Amino acid sequence: MQLFKIALLVNLLSLSLCAGDTLQPYKTVGDVPQNASELWKGYDARNEPLDVRIIKEWKADGIVTRYVTFTVGTFKGAESRIAAYYSFPDNRKKNAAFVWSHGGGQRAERNRGRYFASQGFATIDINWLGRPMESDIDINTDWGNVDPTQGPRFYSKALRKSWKQNLQPDEFSIDPVPSPRNTNWFLLAVAARRAITFLERQPEVDGSKLGFSGFSMGGMITALTATDPRLKAVVPFVGGTGFKHIDFLGGVQGSSIRLHFKDVELYRKTIDASAYWPRVKCPVMFISSSNDFHSVFDRIYQSMALLKHANWRVTTNMHQNHGPGPEQWALLNLWFDQYLKGIKQSIPITPPSTLTVSEDTATFTVTPKNQARLSETEIYFSYDPNGRTRFWNRADAEQKGANWSVQLPVHENLPLYVFALCRYRLPQSIQLEREKTSTFTLNSIEQTLVPATVELEQLSQLPKTRMVFEDFGSGSQDWSSRDLRSIKTYKFQSPDLDRSNSNRLWFHINPQEKRLALRLNAGSKFLNQQDNLGDFSYTINIDGNQPQMLEINREDFKGTSDKTLEWSKIATFEITLIDRDSNQKVDLTSEAGQALIDSIQLKPNTPQTNKKK
Repeated sequence: MQLFKIALLVNLLSLSLCAGDTLQPYKTVGDVPQNASELWKGYDARNEPLDVRIIKEWKADGIVTRYVTFTVGTFKGAESRIAAYYSFPDNRKKNAAFVWSHGGGQRAERNRGRYFASQGFATIDINWLGRPMESDIDINTDWGNVDPTQGPRFYSKALRKSWKQNLQPDEFSIDPVPSPRNTNWFLLAVAARRAITFLERQPEVDGSKLGFSGFSMGGMITALTATDPRLKAVVPFVGGTGFKHIDFLGGVQGSSIRLHFKDVELYRKTIDASAYWPRVKCPVMFISSSNDFHSVFDRIYQSMALLKHANWRVTTNMHQNHGPGPEQWALLNLWFDQYLKGIKQSIPITPPSTLTVSEDTATFTVTPKNQARLSETEIYFSYDPNGRTRFWNRADAEQKGANWSVQLPVHENLPLYVFALCRYRLPQSIQLEREKTSTFTLNSIEQTLVPATVELEQLSQLPKTRMVFEDFGSGSQDWSSRDLRSIKTYKFQSPDLDRSNSNRLWFHINPQEKRLALRLNAGSKFLNQQDNLGDFSYTINIDGNQPQMLEINREDFKGTSDKTLEWSKIATFEITLIDRDSNQKVDLTSEAGQALIDSIQLKPNTPQTNKKK
């Protein structure tokens, strides 16, 4: 009897603690919303006081930045507050504004807000992860009795060891039954909506001109928030795709997150971004990279196809994972200038394209608009279902008038993916936060041809037509670079390359009297799980003033495990040249840097040239 009284008292106390909560817990499985509309029905991000506290303020160069905190809500009896940088032009005007949401492992940044303010925007950069923002300020994000963060590595008050995305209840979740409100994504979307409320109430902001943007996990938060009717435009970066619960064609292991959930259907209908894009009414600019692990290329188009309007664009940084370039970043400015400020930017429509099939040949045609501003049209294709590691071959397009077209073979039991990337000139160069650009890119729709059955092993059976791995005849067009020094490619995943393990890698090097160090890095991440061999590296010093041929066996690469490198299981291949006298990286994106590496080949026979092993 005594134990019963204690249990009753605990329950009553628990109920009293939750009585003032922003969200009342669902008591039974039958109470749980079964779709995204039901999930957000009745929630009003304006309902509770924000209780804004200004912790510190900076004024410089006509820009004001404030370190602020505000209330997200009360959950499980405790208040949750989020820290942020609020920046705006000191112009005594009501400015267009947008929320910025950082990515995983990141934090809000004061300089980013200053840059956006210099472009005429007010922004609030929410620090949802809780990482320190200023070395002299201890006040920060405090989620209270819930924890939608990534664990103690980043958040000092973490209640869980890591990120939580499943729907199952635990002692720190809102609902005691499986529920979409138990995922981290839900609480972060609540915080995002509260940030919109913050902006619309600021005297420096025009509440009718609000947008939202975010990077990576912040891109996903953008997608989950884009249904807010107060938003006039959104720009998700490398995040925000739906269909993450679906495996790639052919059954690529590890290509979905479905194993994280006991109830995949409930996740799909309530949290996956595919449940939100059909309800988004505002214009969308999706900024991506071609081999992004978080927002896989094909899933972008599957997501955008769900929109009930046609006012969307996709722009892609080629041969890169999770890293837009200046030509993509520029479109954030252009998109928000047009749809928040009302300044016409004449952004071309998505380049119209078609894909027709006749017997065993597919013909892709693109007709870009605004051709007076068009500087280049590139067409890319692949047969590889693994969108994270596929090598996008650039096709030799034929131009006839306003049309660019290519003919591509169709292979039995293999899909075909093809799209055009169109490069446009800007009226003048744009100063971005870190770089400048005078061009931007827009993608056509990704056209696909998908057979009834997909057999991954058919990729290795395609004709081997590529012997020269790279001769830089077209510069570094098949490579990417994050630091504008080292270059990285997915070429080892090109099925037209003979990747037999008996082959050797041949580097034709001309050091030009420089003392160089060649460093090669090979990784298998994001391949089919059984093909992931880990990371490998190879380094050699090179001297002299004569061309020389380096013979490199796959066994020469040193791995992080006891496994031996296999050519076919290299997802990313990175080259770095270091000038040993200056200890600086050589710029391999430049003609001068590429002149040091005459060619790279993967073949068995030994060339009749000066050889160094």
